[in-house]
Amino acid sequence: METASEGKTPNRWLPVVGALLIQLALGSVYAFSIFTGPLSETLGYSRTSFYILGIFGTALAVFAVTMIFAGRLQDKIGPRVVATLGGLVFGAGYIVASFFTENIAMLYLSYGVIGGIGLGLGYVCPLAAVVKWFPDKKGLVSGIAVAGFGAGAFIFTQVGKYIINASDDGLSNSFLYMGLIFVAMVVAGAQLLRNPPAGWLPKGFNANSKHNGHSEDHDWHEMIRSKSFILLNLMFLLSATAGLMMIGNVSNVAAYLDPTKTMLVVAQAQTIAGILALFNGAGRIGWGKVSDHLGRNKTMRLVFLIQAFVLFGAAAFVWAKPTGEIIQFAGLTAFASAIGFTFGGNFALFPSATADYFGTKNLGVNYGLVFTGYGAAGILGSLIPGLLAGSGGSFTWVFVAVGIASLVTFAMALVIKPPVKK
Repeated sequence: METASEGKTPNRWLPVVGALLIQLALGSVYAFSIFTGPLSETLGYSRTSFYILGIFGTALAVFAVTMIFAGRLQDKIGPRVVATLGGLVFGAGYIVASFFTENIAMLYLSYGVIGGIGLGLGYVCPLAAVVKWFPDKKGLVSGIAVAGFGAGAFIFTQVGKYIINASDDGLSNSFLYMGLIFVAMVVAGAQLLRNPPAGWLPKGFNANSKHNGHSEDHDWHEMIRSKSFILLNLMFLLSATAGLMMIGNVSNVAAYLDPTKTMLVVAQAQTIAGILALFNGAGRIGWGKVSDHLGRNKTMRLVFLIQAFVLFGAAAFVWAKPTGEIIQFAGLTAFASAIGFTFGGNFALFPSATADYFGTKNLGVNYGLVFTGYGAAGILGSLIPGLLAGSGGSFTWVFVAVGIASLVTFAMALVIKPPVKK
């Protein structure tokens, strides 16, 4: 396993730098909405068709399943090698996709399966490493480490838009050039990752000073038999569905508000997606830091309750269907940003809660299993708009459905407790 030697313990912030670099690249998966328009033209499907949104959902589902195996592997051999492999595979998914933009089956295989495997290999390593270096600030560093995921979506939304609009082959070029960039970023960031020496703790750290659970180490066999795991997994599933639905459908909601496609809000849909990504990243750091002071459980309850109210507000806004250009743009931006901010909190809270409840020794595989809830959310987030947006109320019912799911998640957060190790 890659650990720092006792005599030469490095600056513990270096793995955080590496984590940010990796996550900036991997977060590009959330920029998928920039491809829905061009893909609908080349493939001949509606932008809201599950055939197109399913590519995104497949990547997230494969991502989540791969994390289980990647987490177990990095627990054994360390994060550097696994993250390096993740960067190579993730970039390869984009590069292969660049040659098959008119072949939906190959897009599922390249972007969905190969890219999803790369995501799973690369994502878990920096997160597990930084939490081990910062037992005193698990929420904050988890938030910082994954904030790059949200920021990367914003950055590569702009990069992708520029490449797509630059030439007739813009869609193919965007996959190719971005894939090459991602290989370089993830491989470079991976070289900064390592685990602390066995038994290492920061100077002055008191393991009993925080009351966010406990840190007894559970292996994955013990964890999956606990009620705490089942609740964490279901909470992640229901809470993440709301954010993923919005991330994949910003332009589609805008088109519903403006069916003539002539108003400002449609023209600025990609800008709204970028702003959502920034709030997504800010939520990861903000809610992570709050949870270190308020406690993981209390913070989760607050996040889920706020998210439910925002979603019901978004349902009312879409139902009212205001006609003013500025009102449409400002309203959709506000609701998308608020959803992004609460959604981002999931990625600081759930890895930290997993470490609190089940310890850090096996955090890679344990969080990988908890993360399967997110993979299922990727599928639900793709299915719900297609199933409900065609009804009379269209996206109104989509927001109502995920708002109810957030209330159910809040109820679960009221009853979840740390497991008792037998």
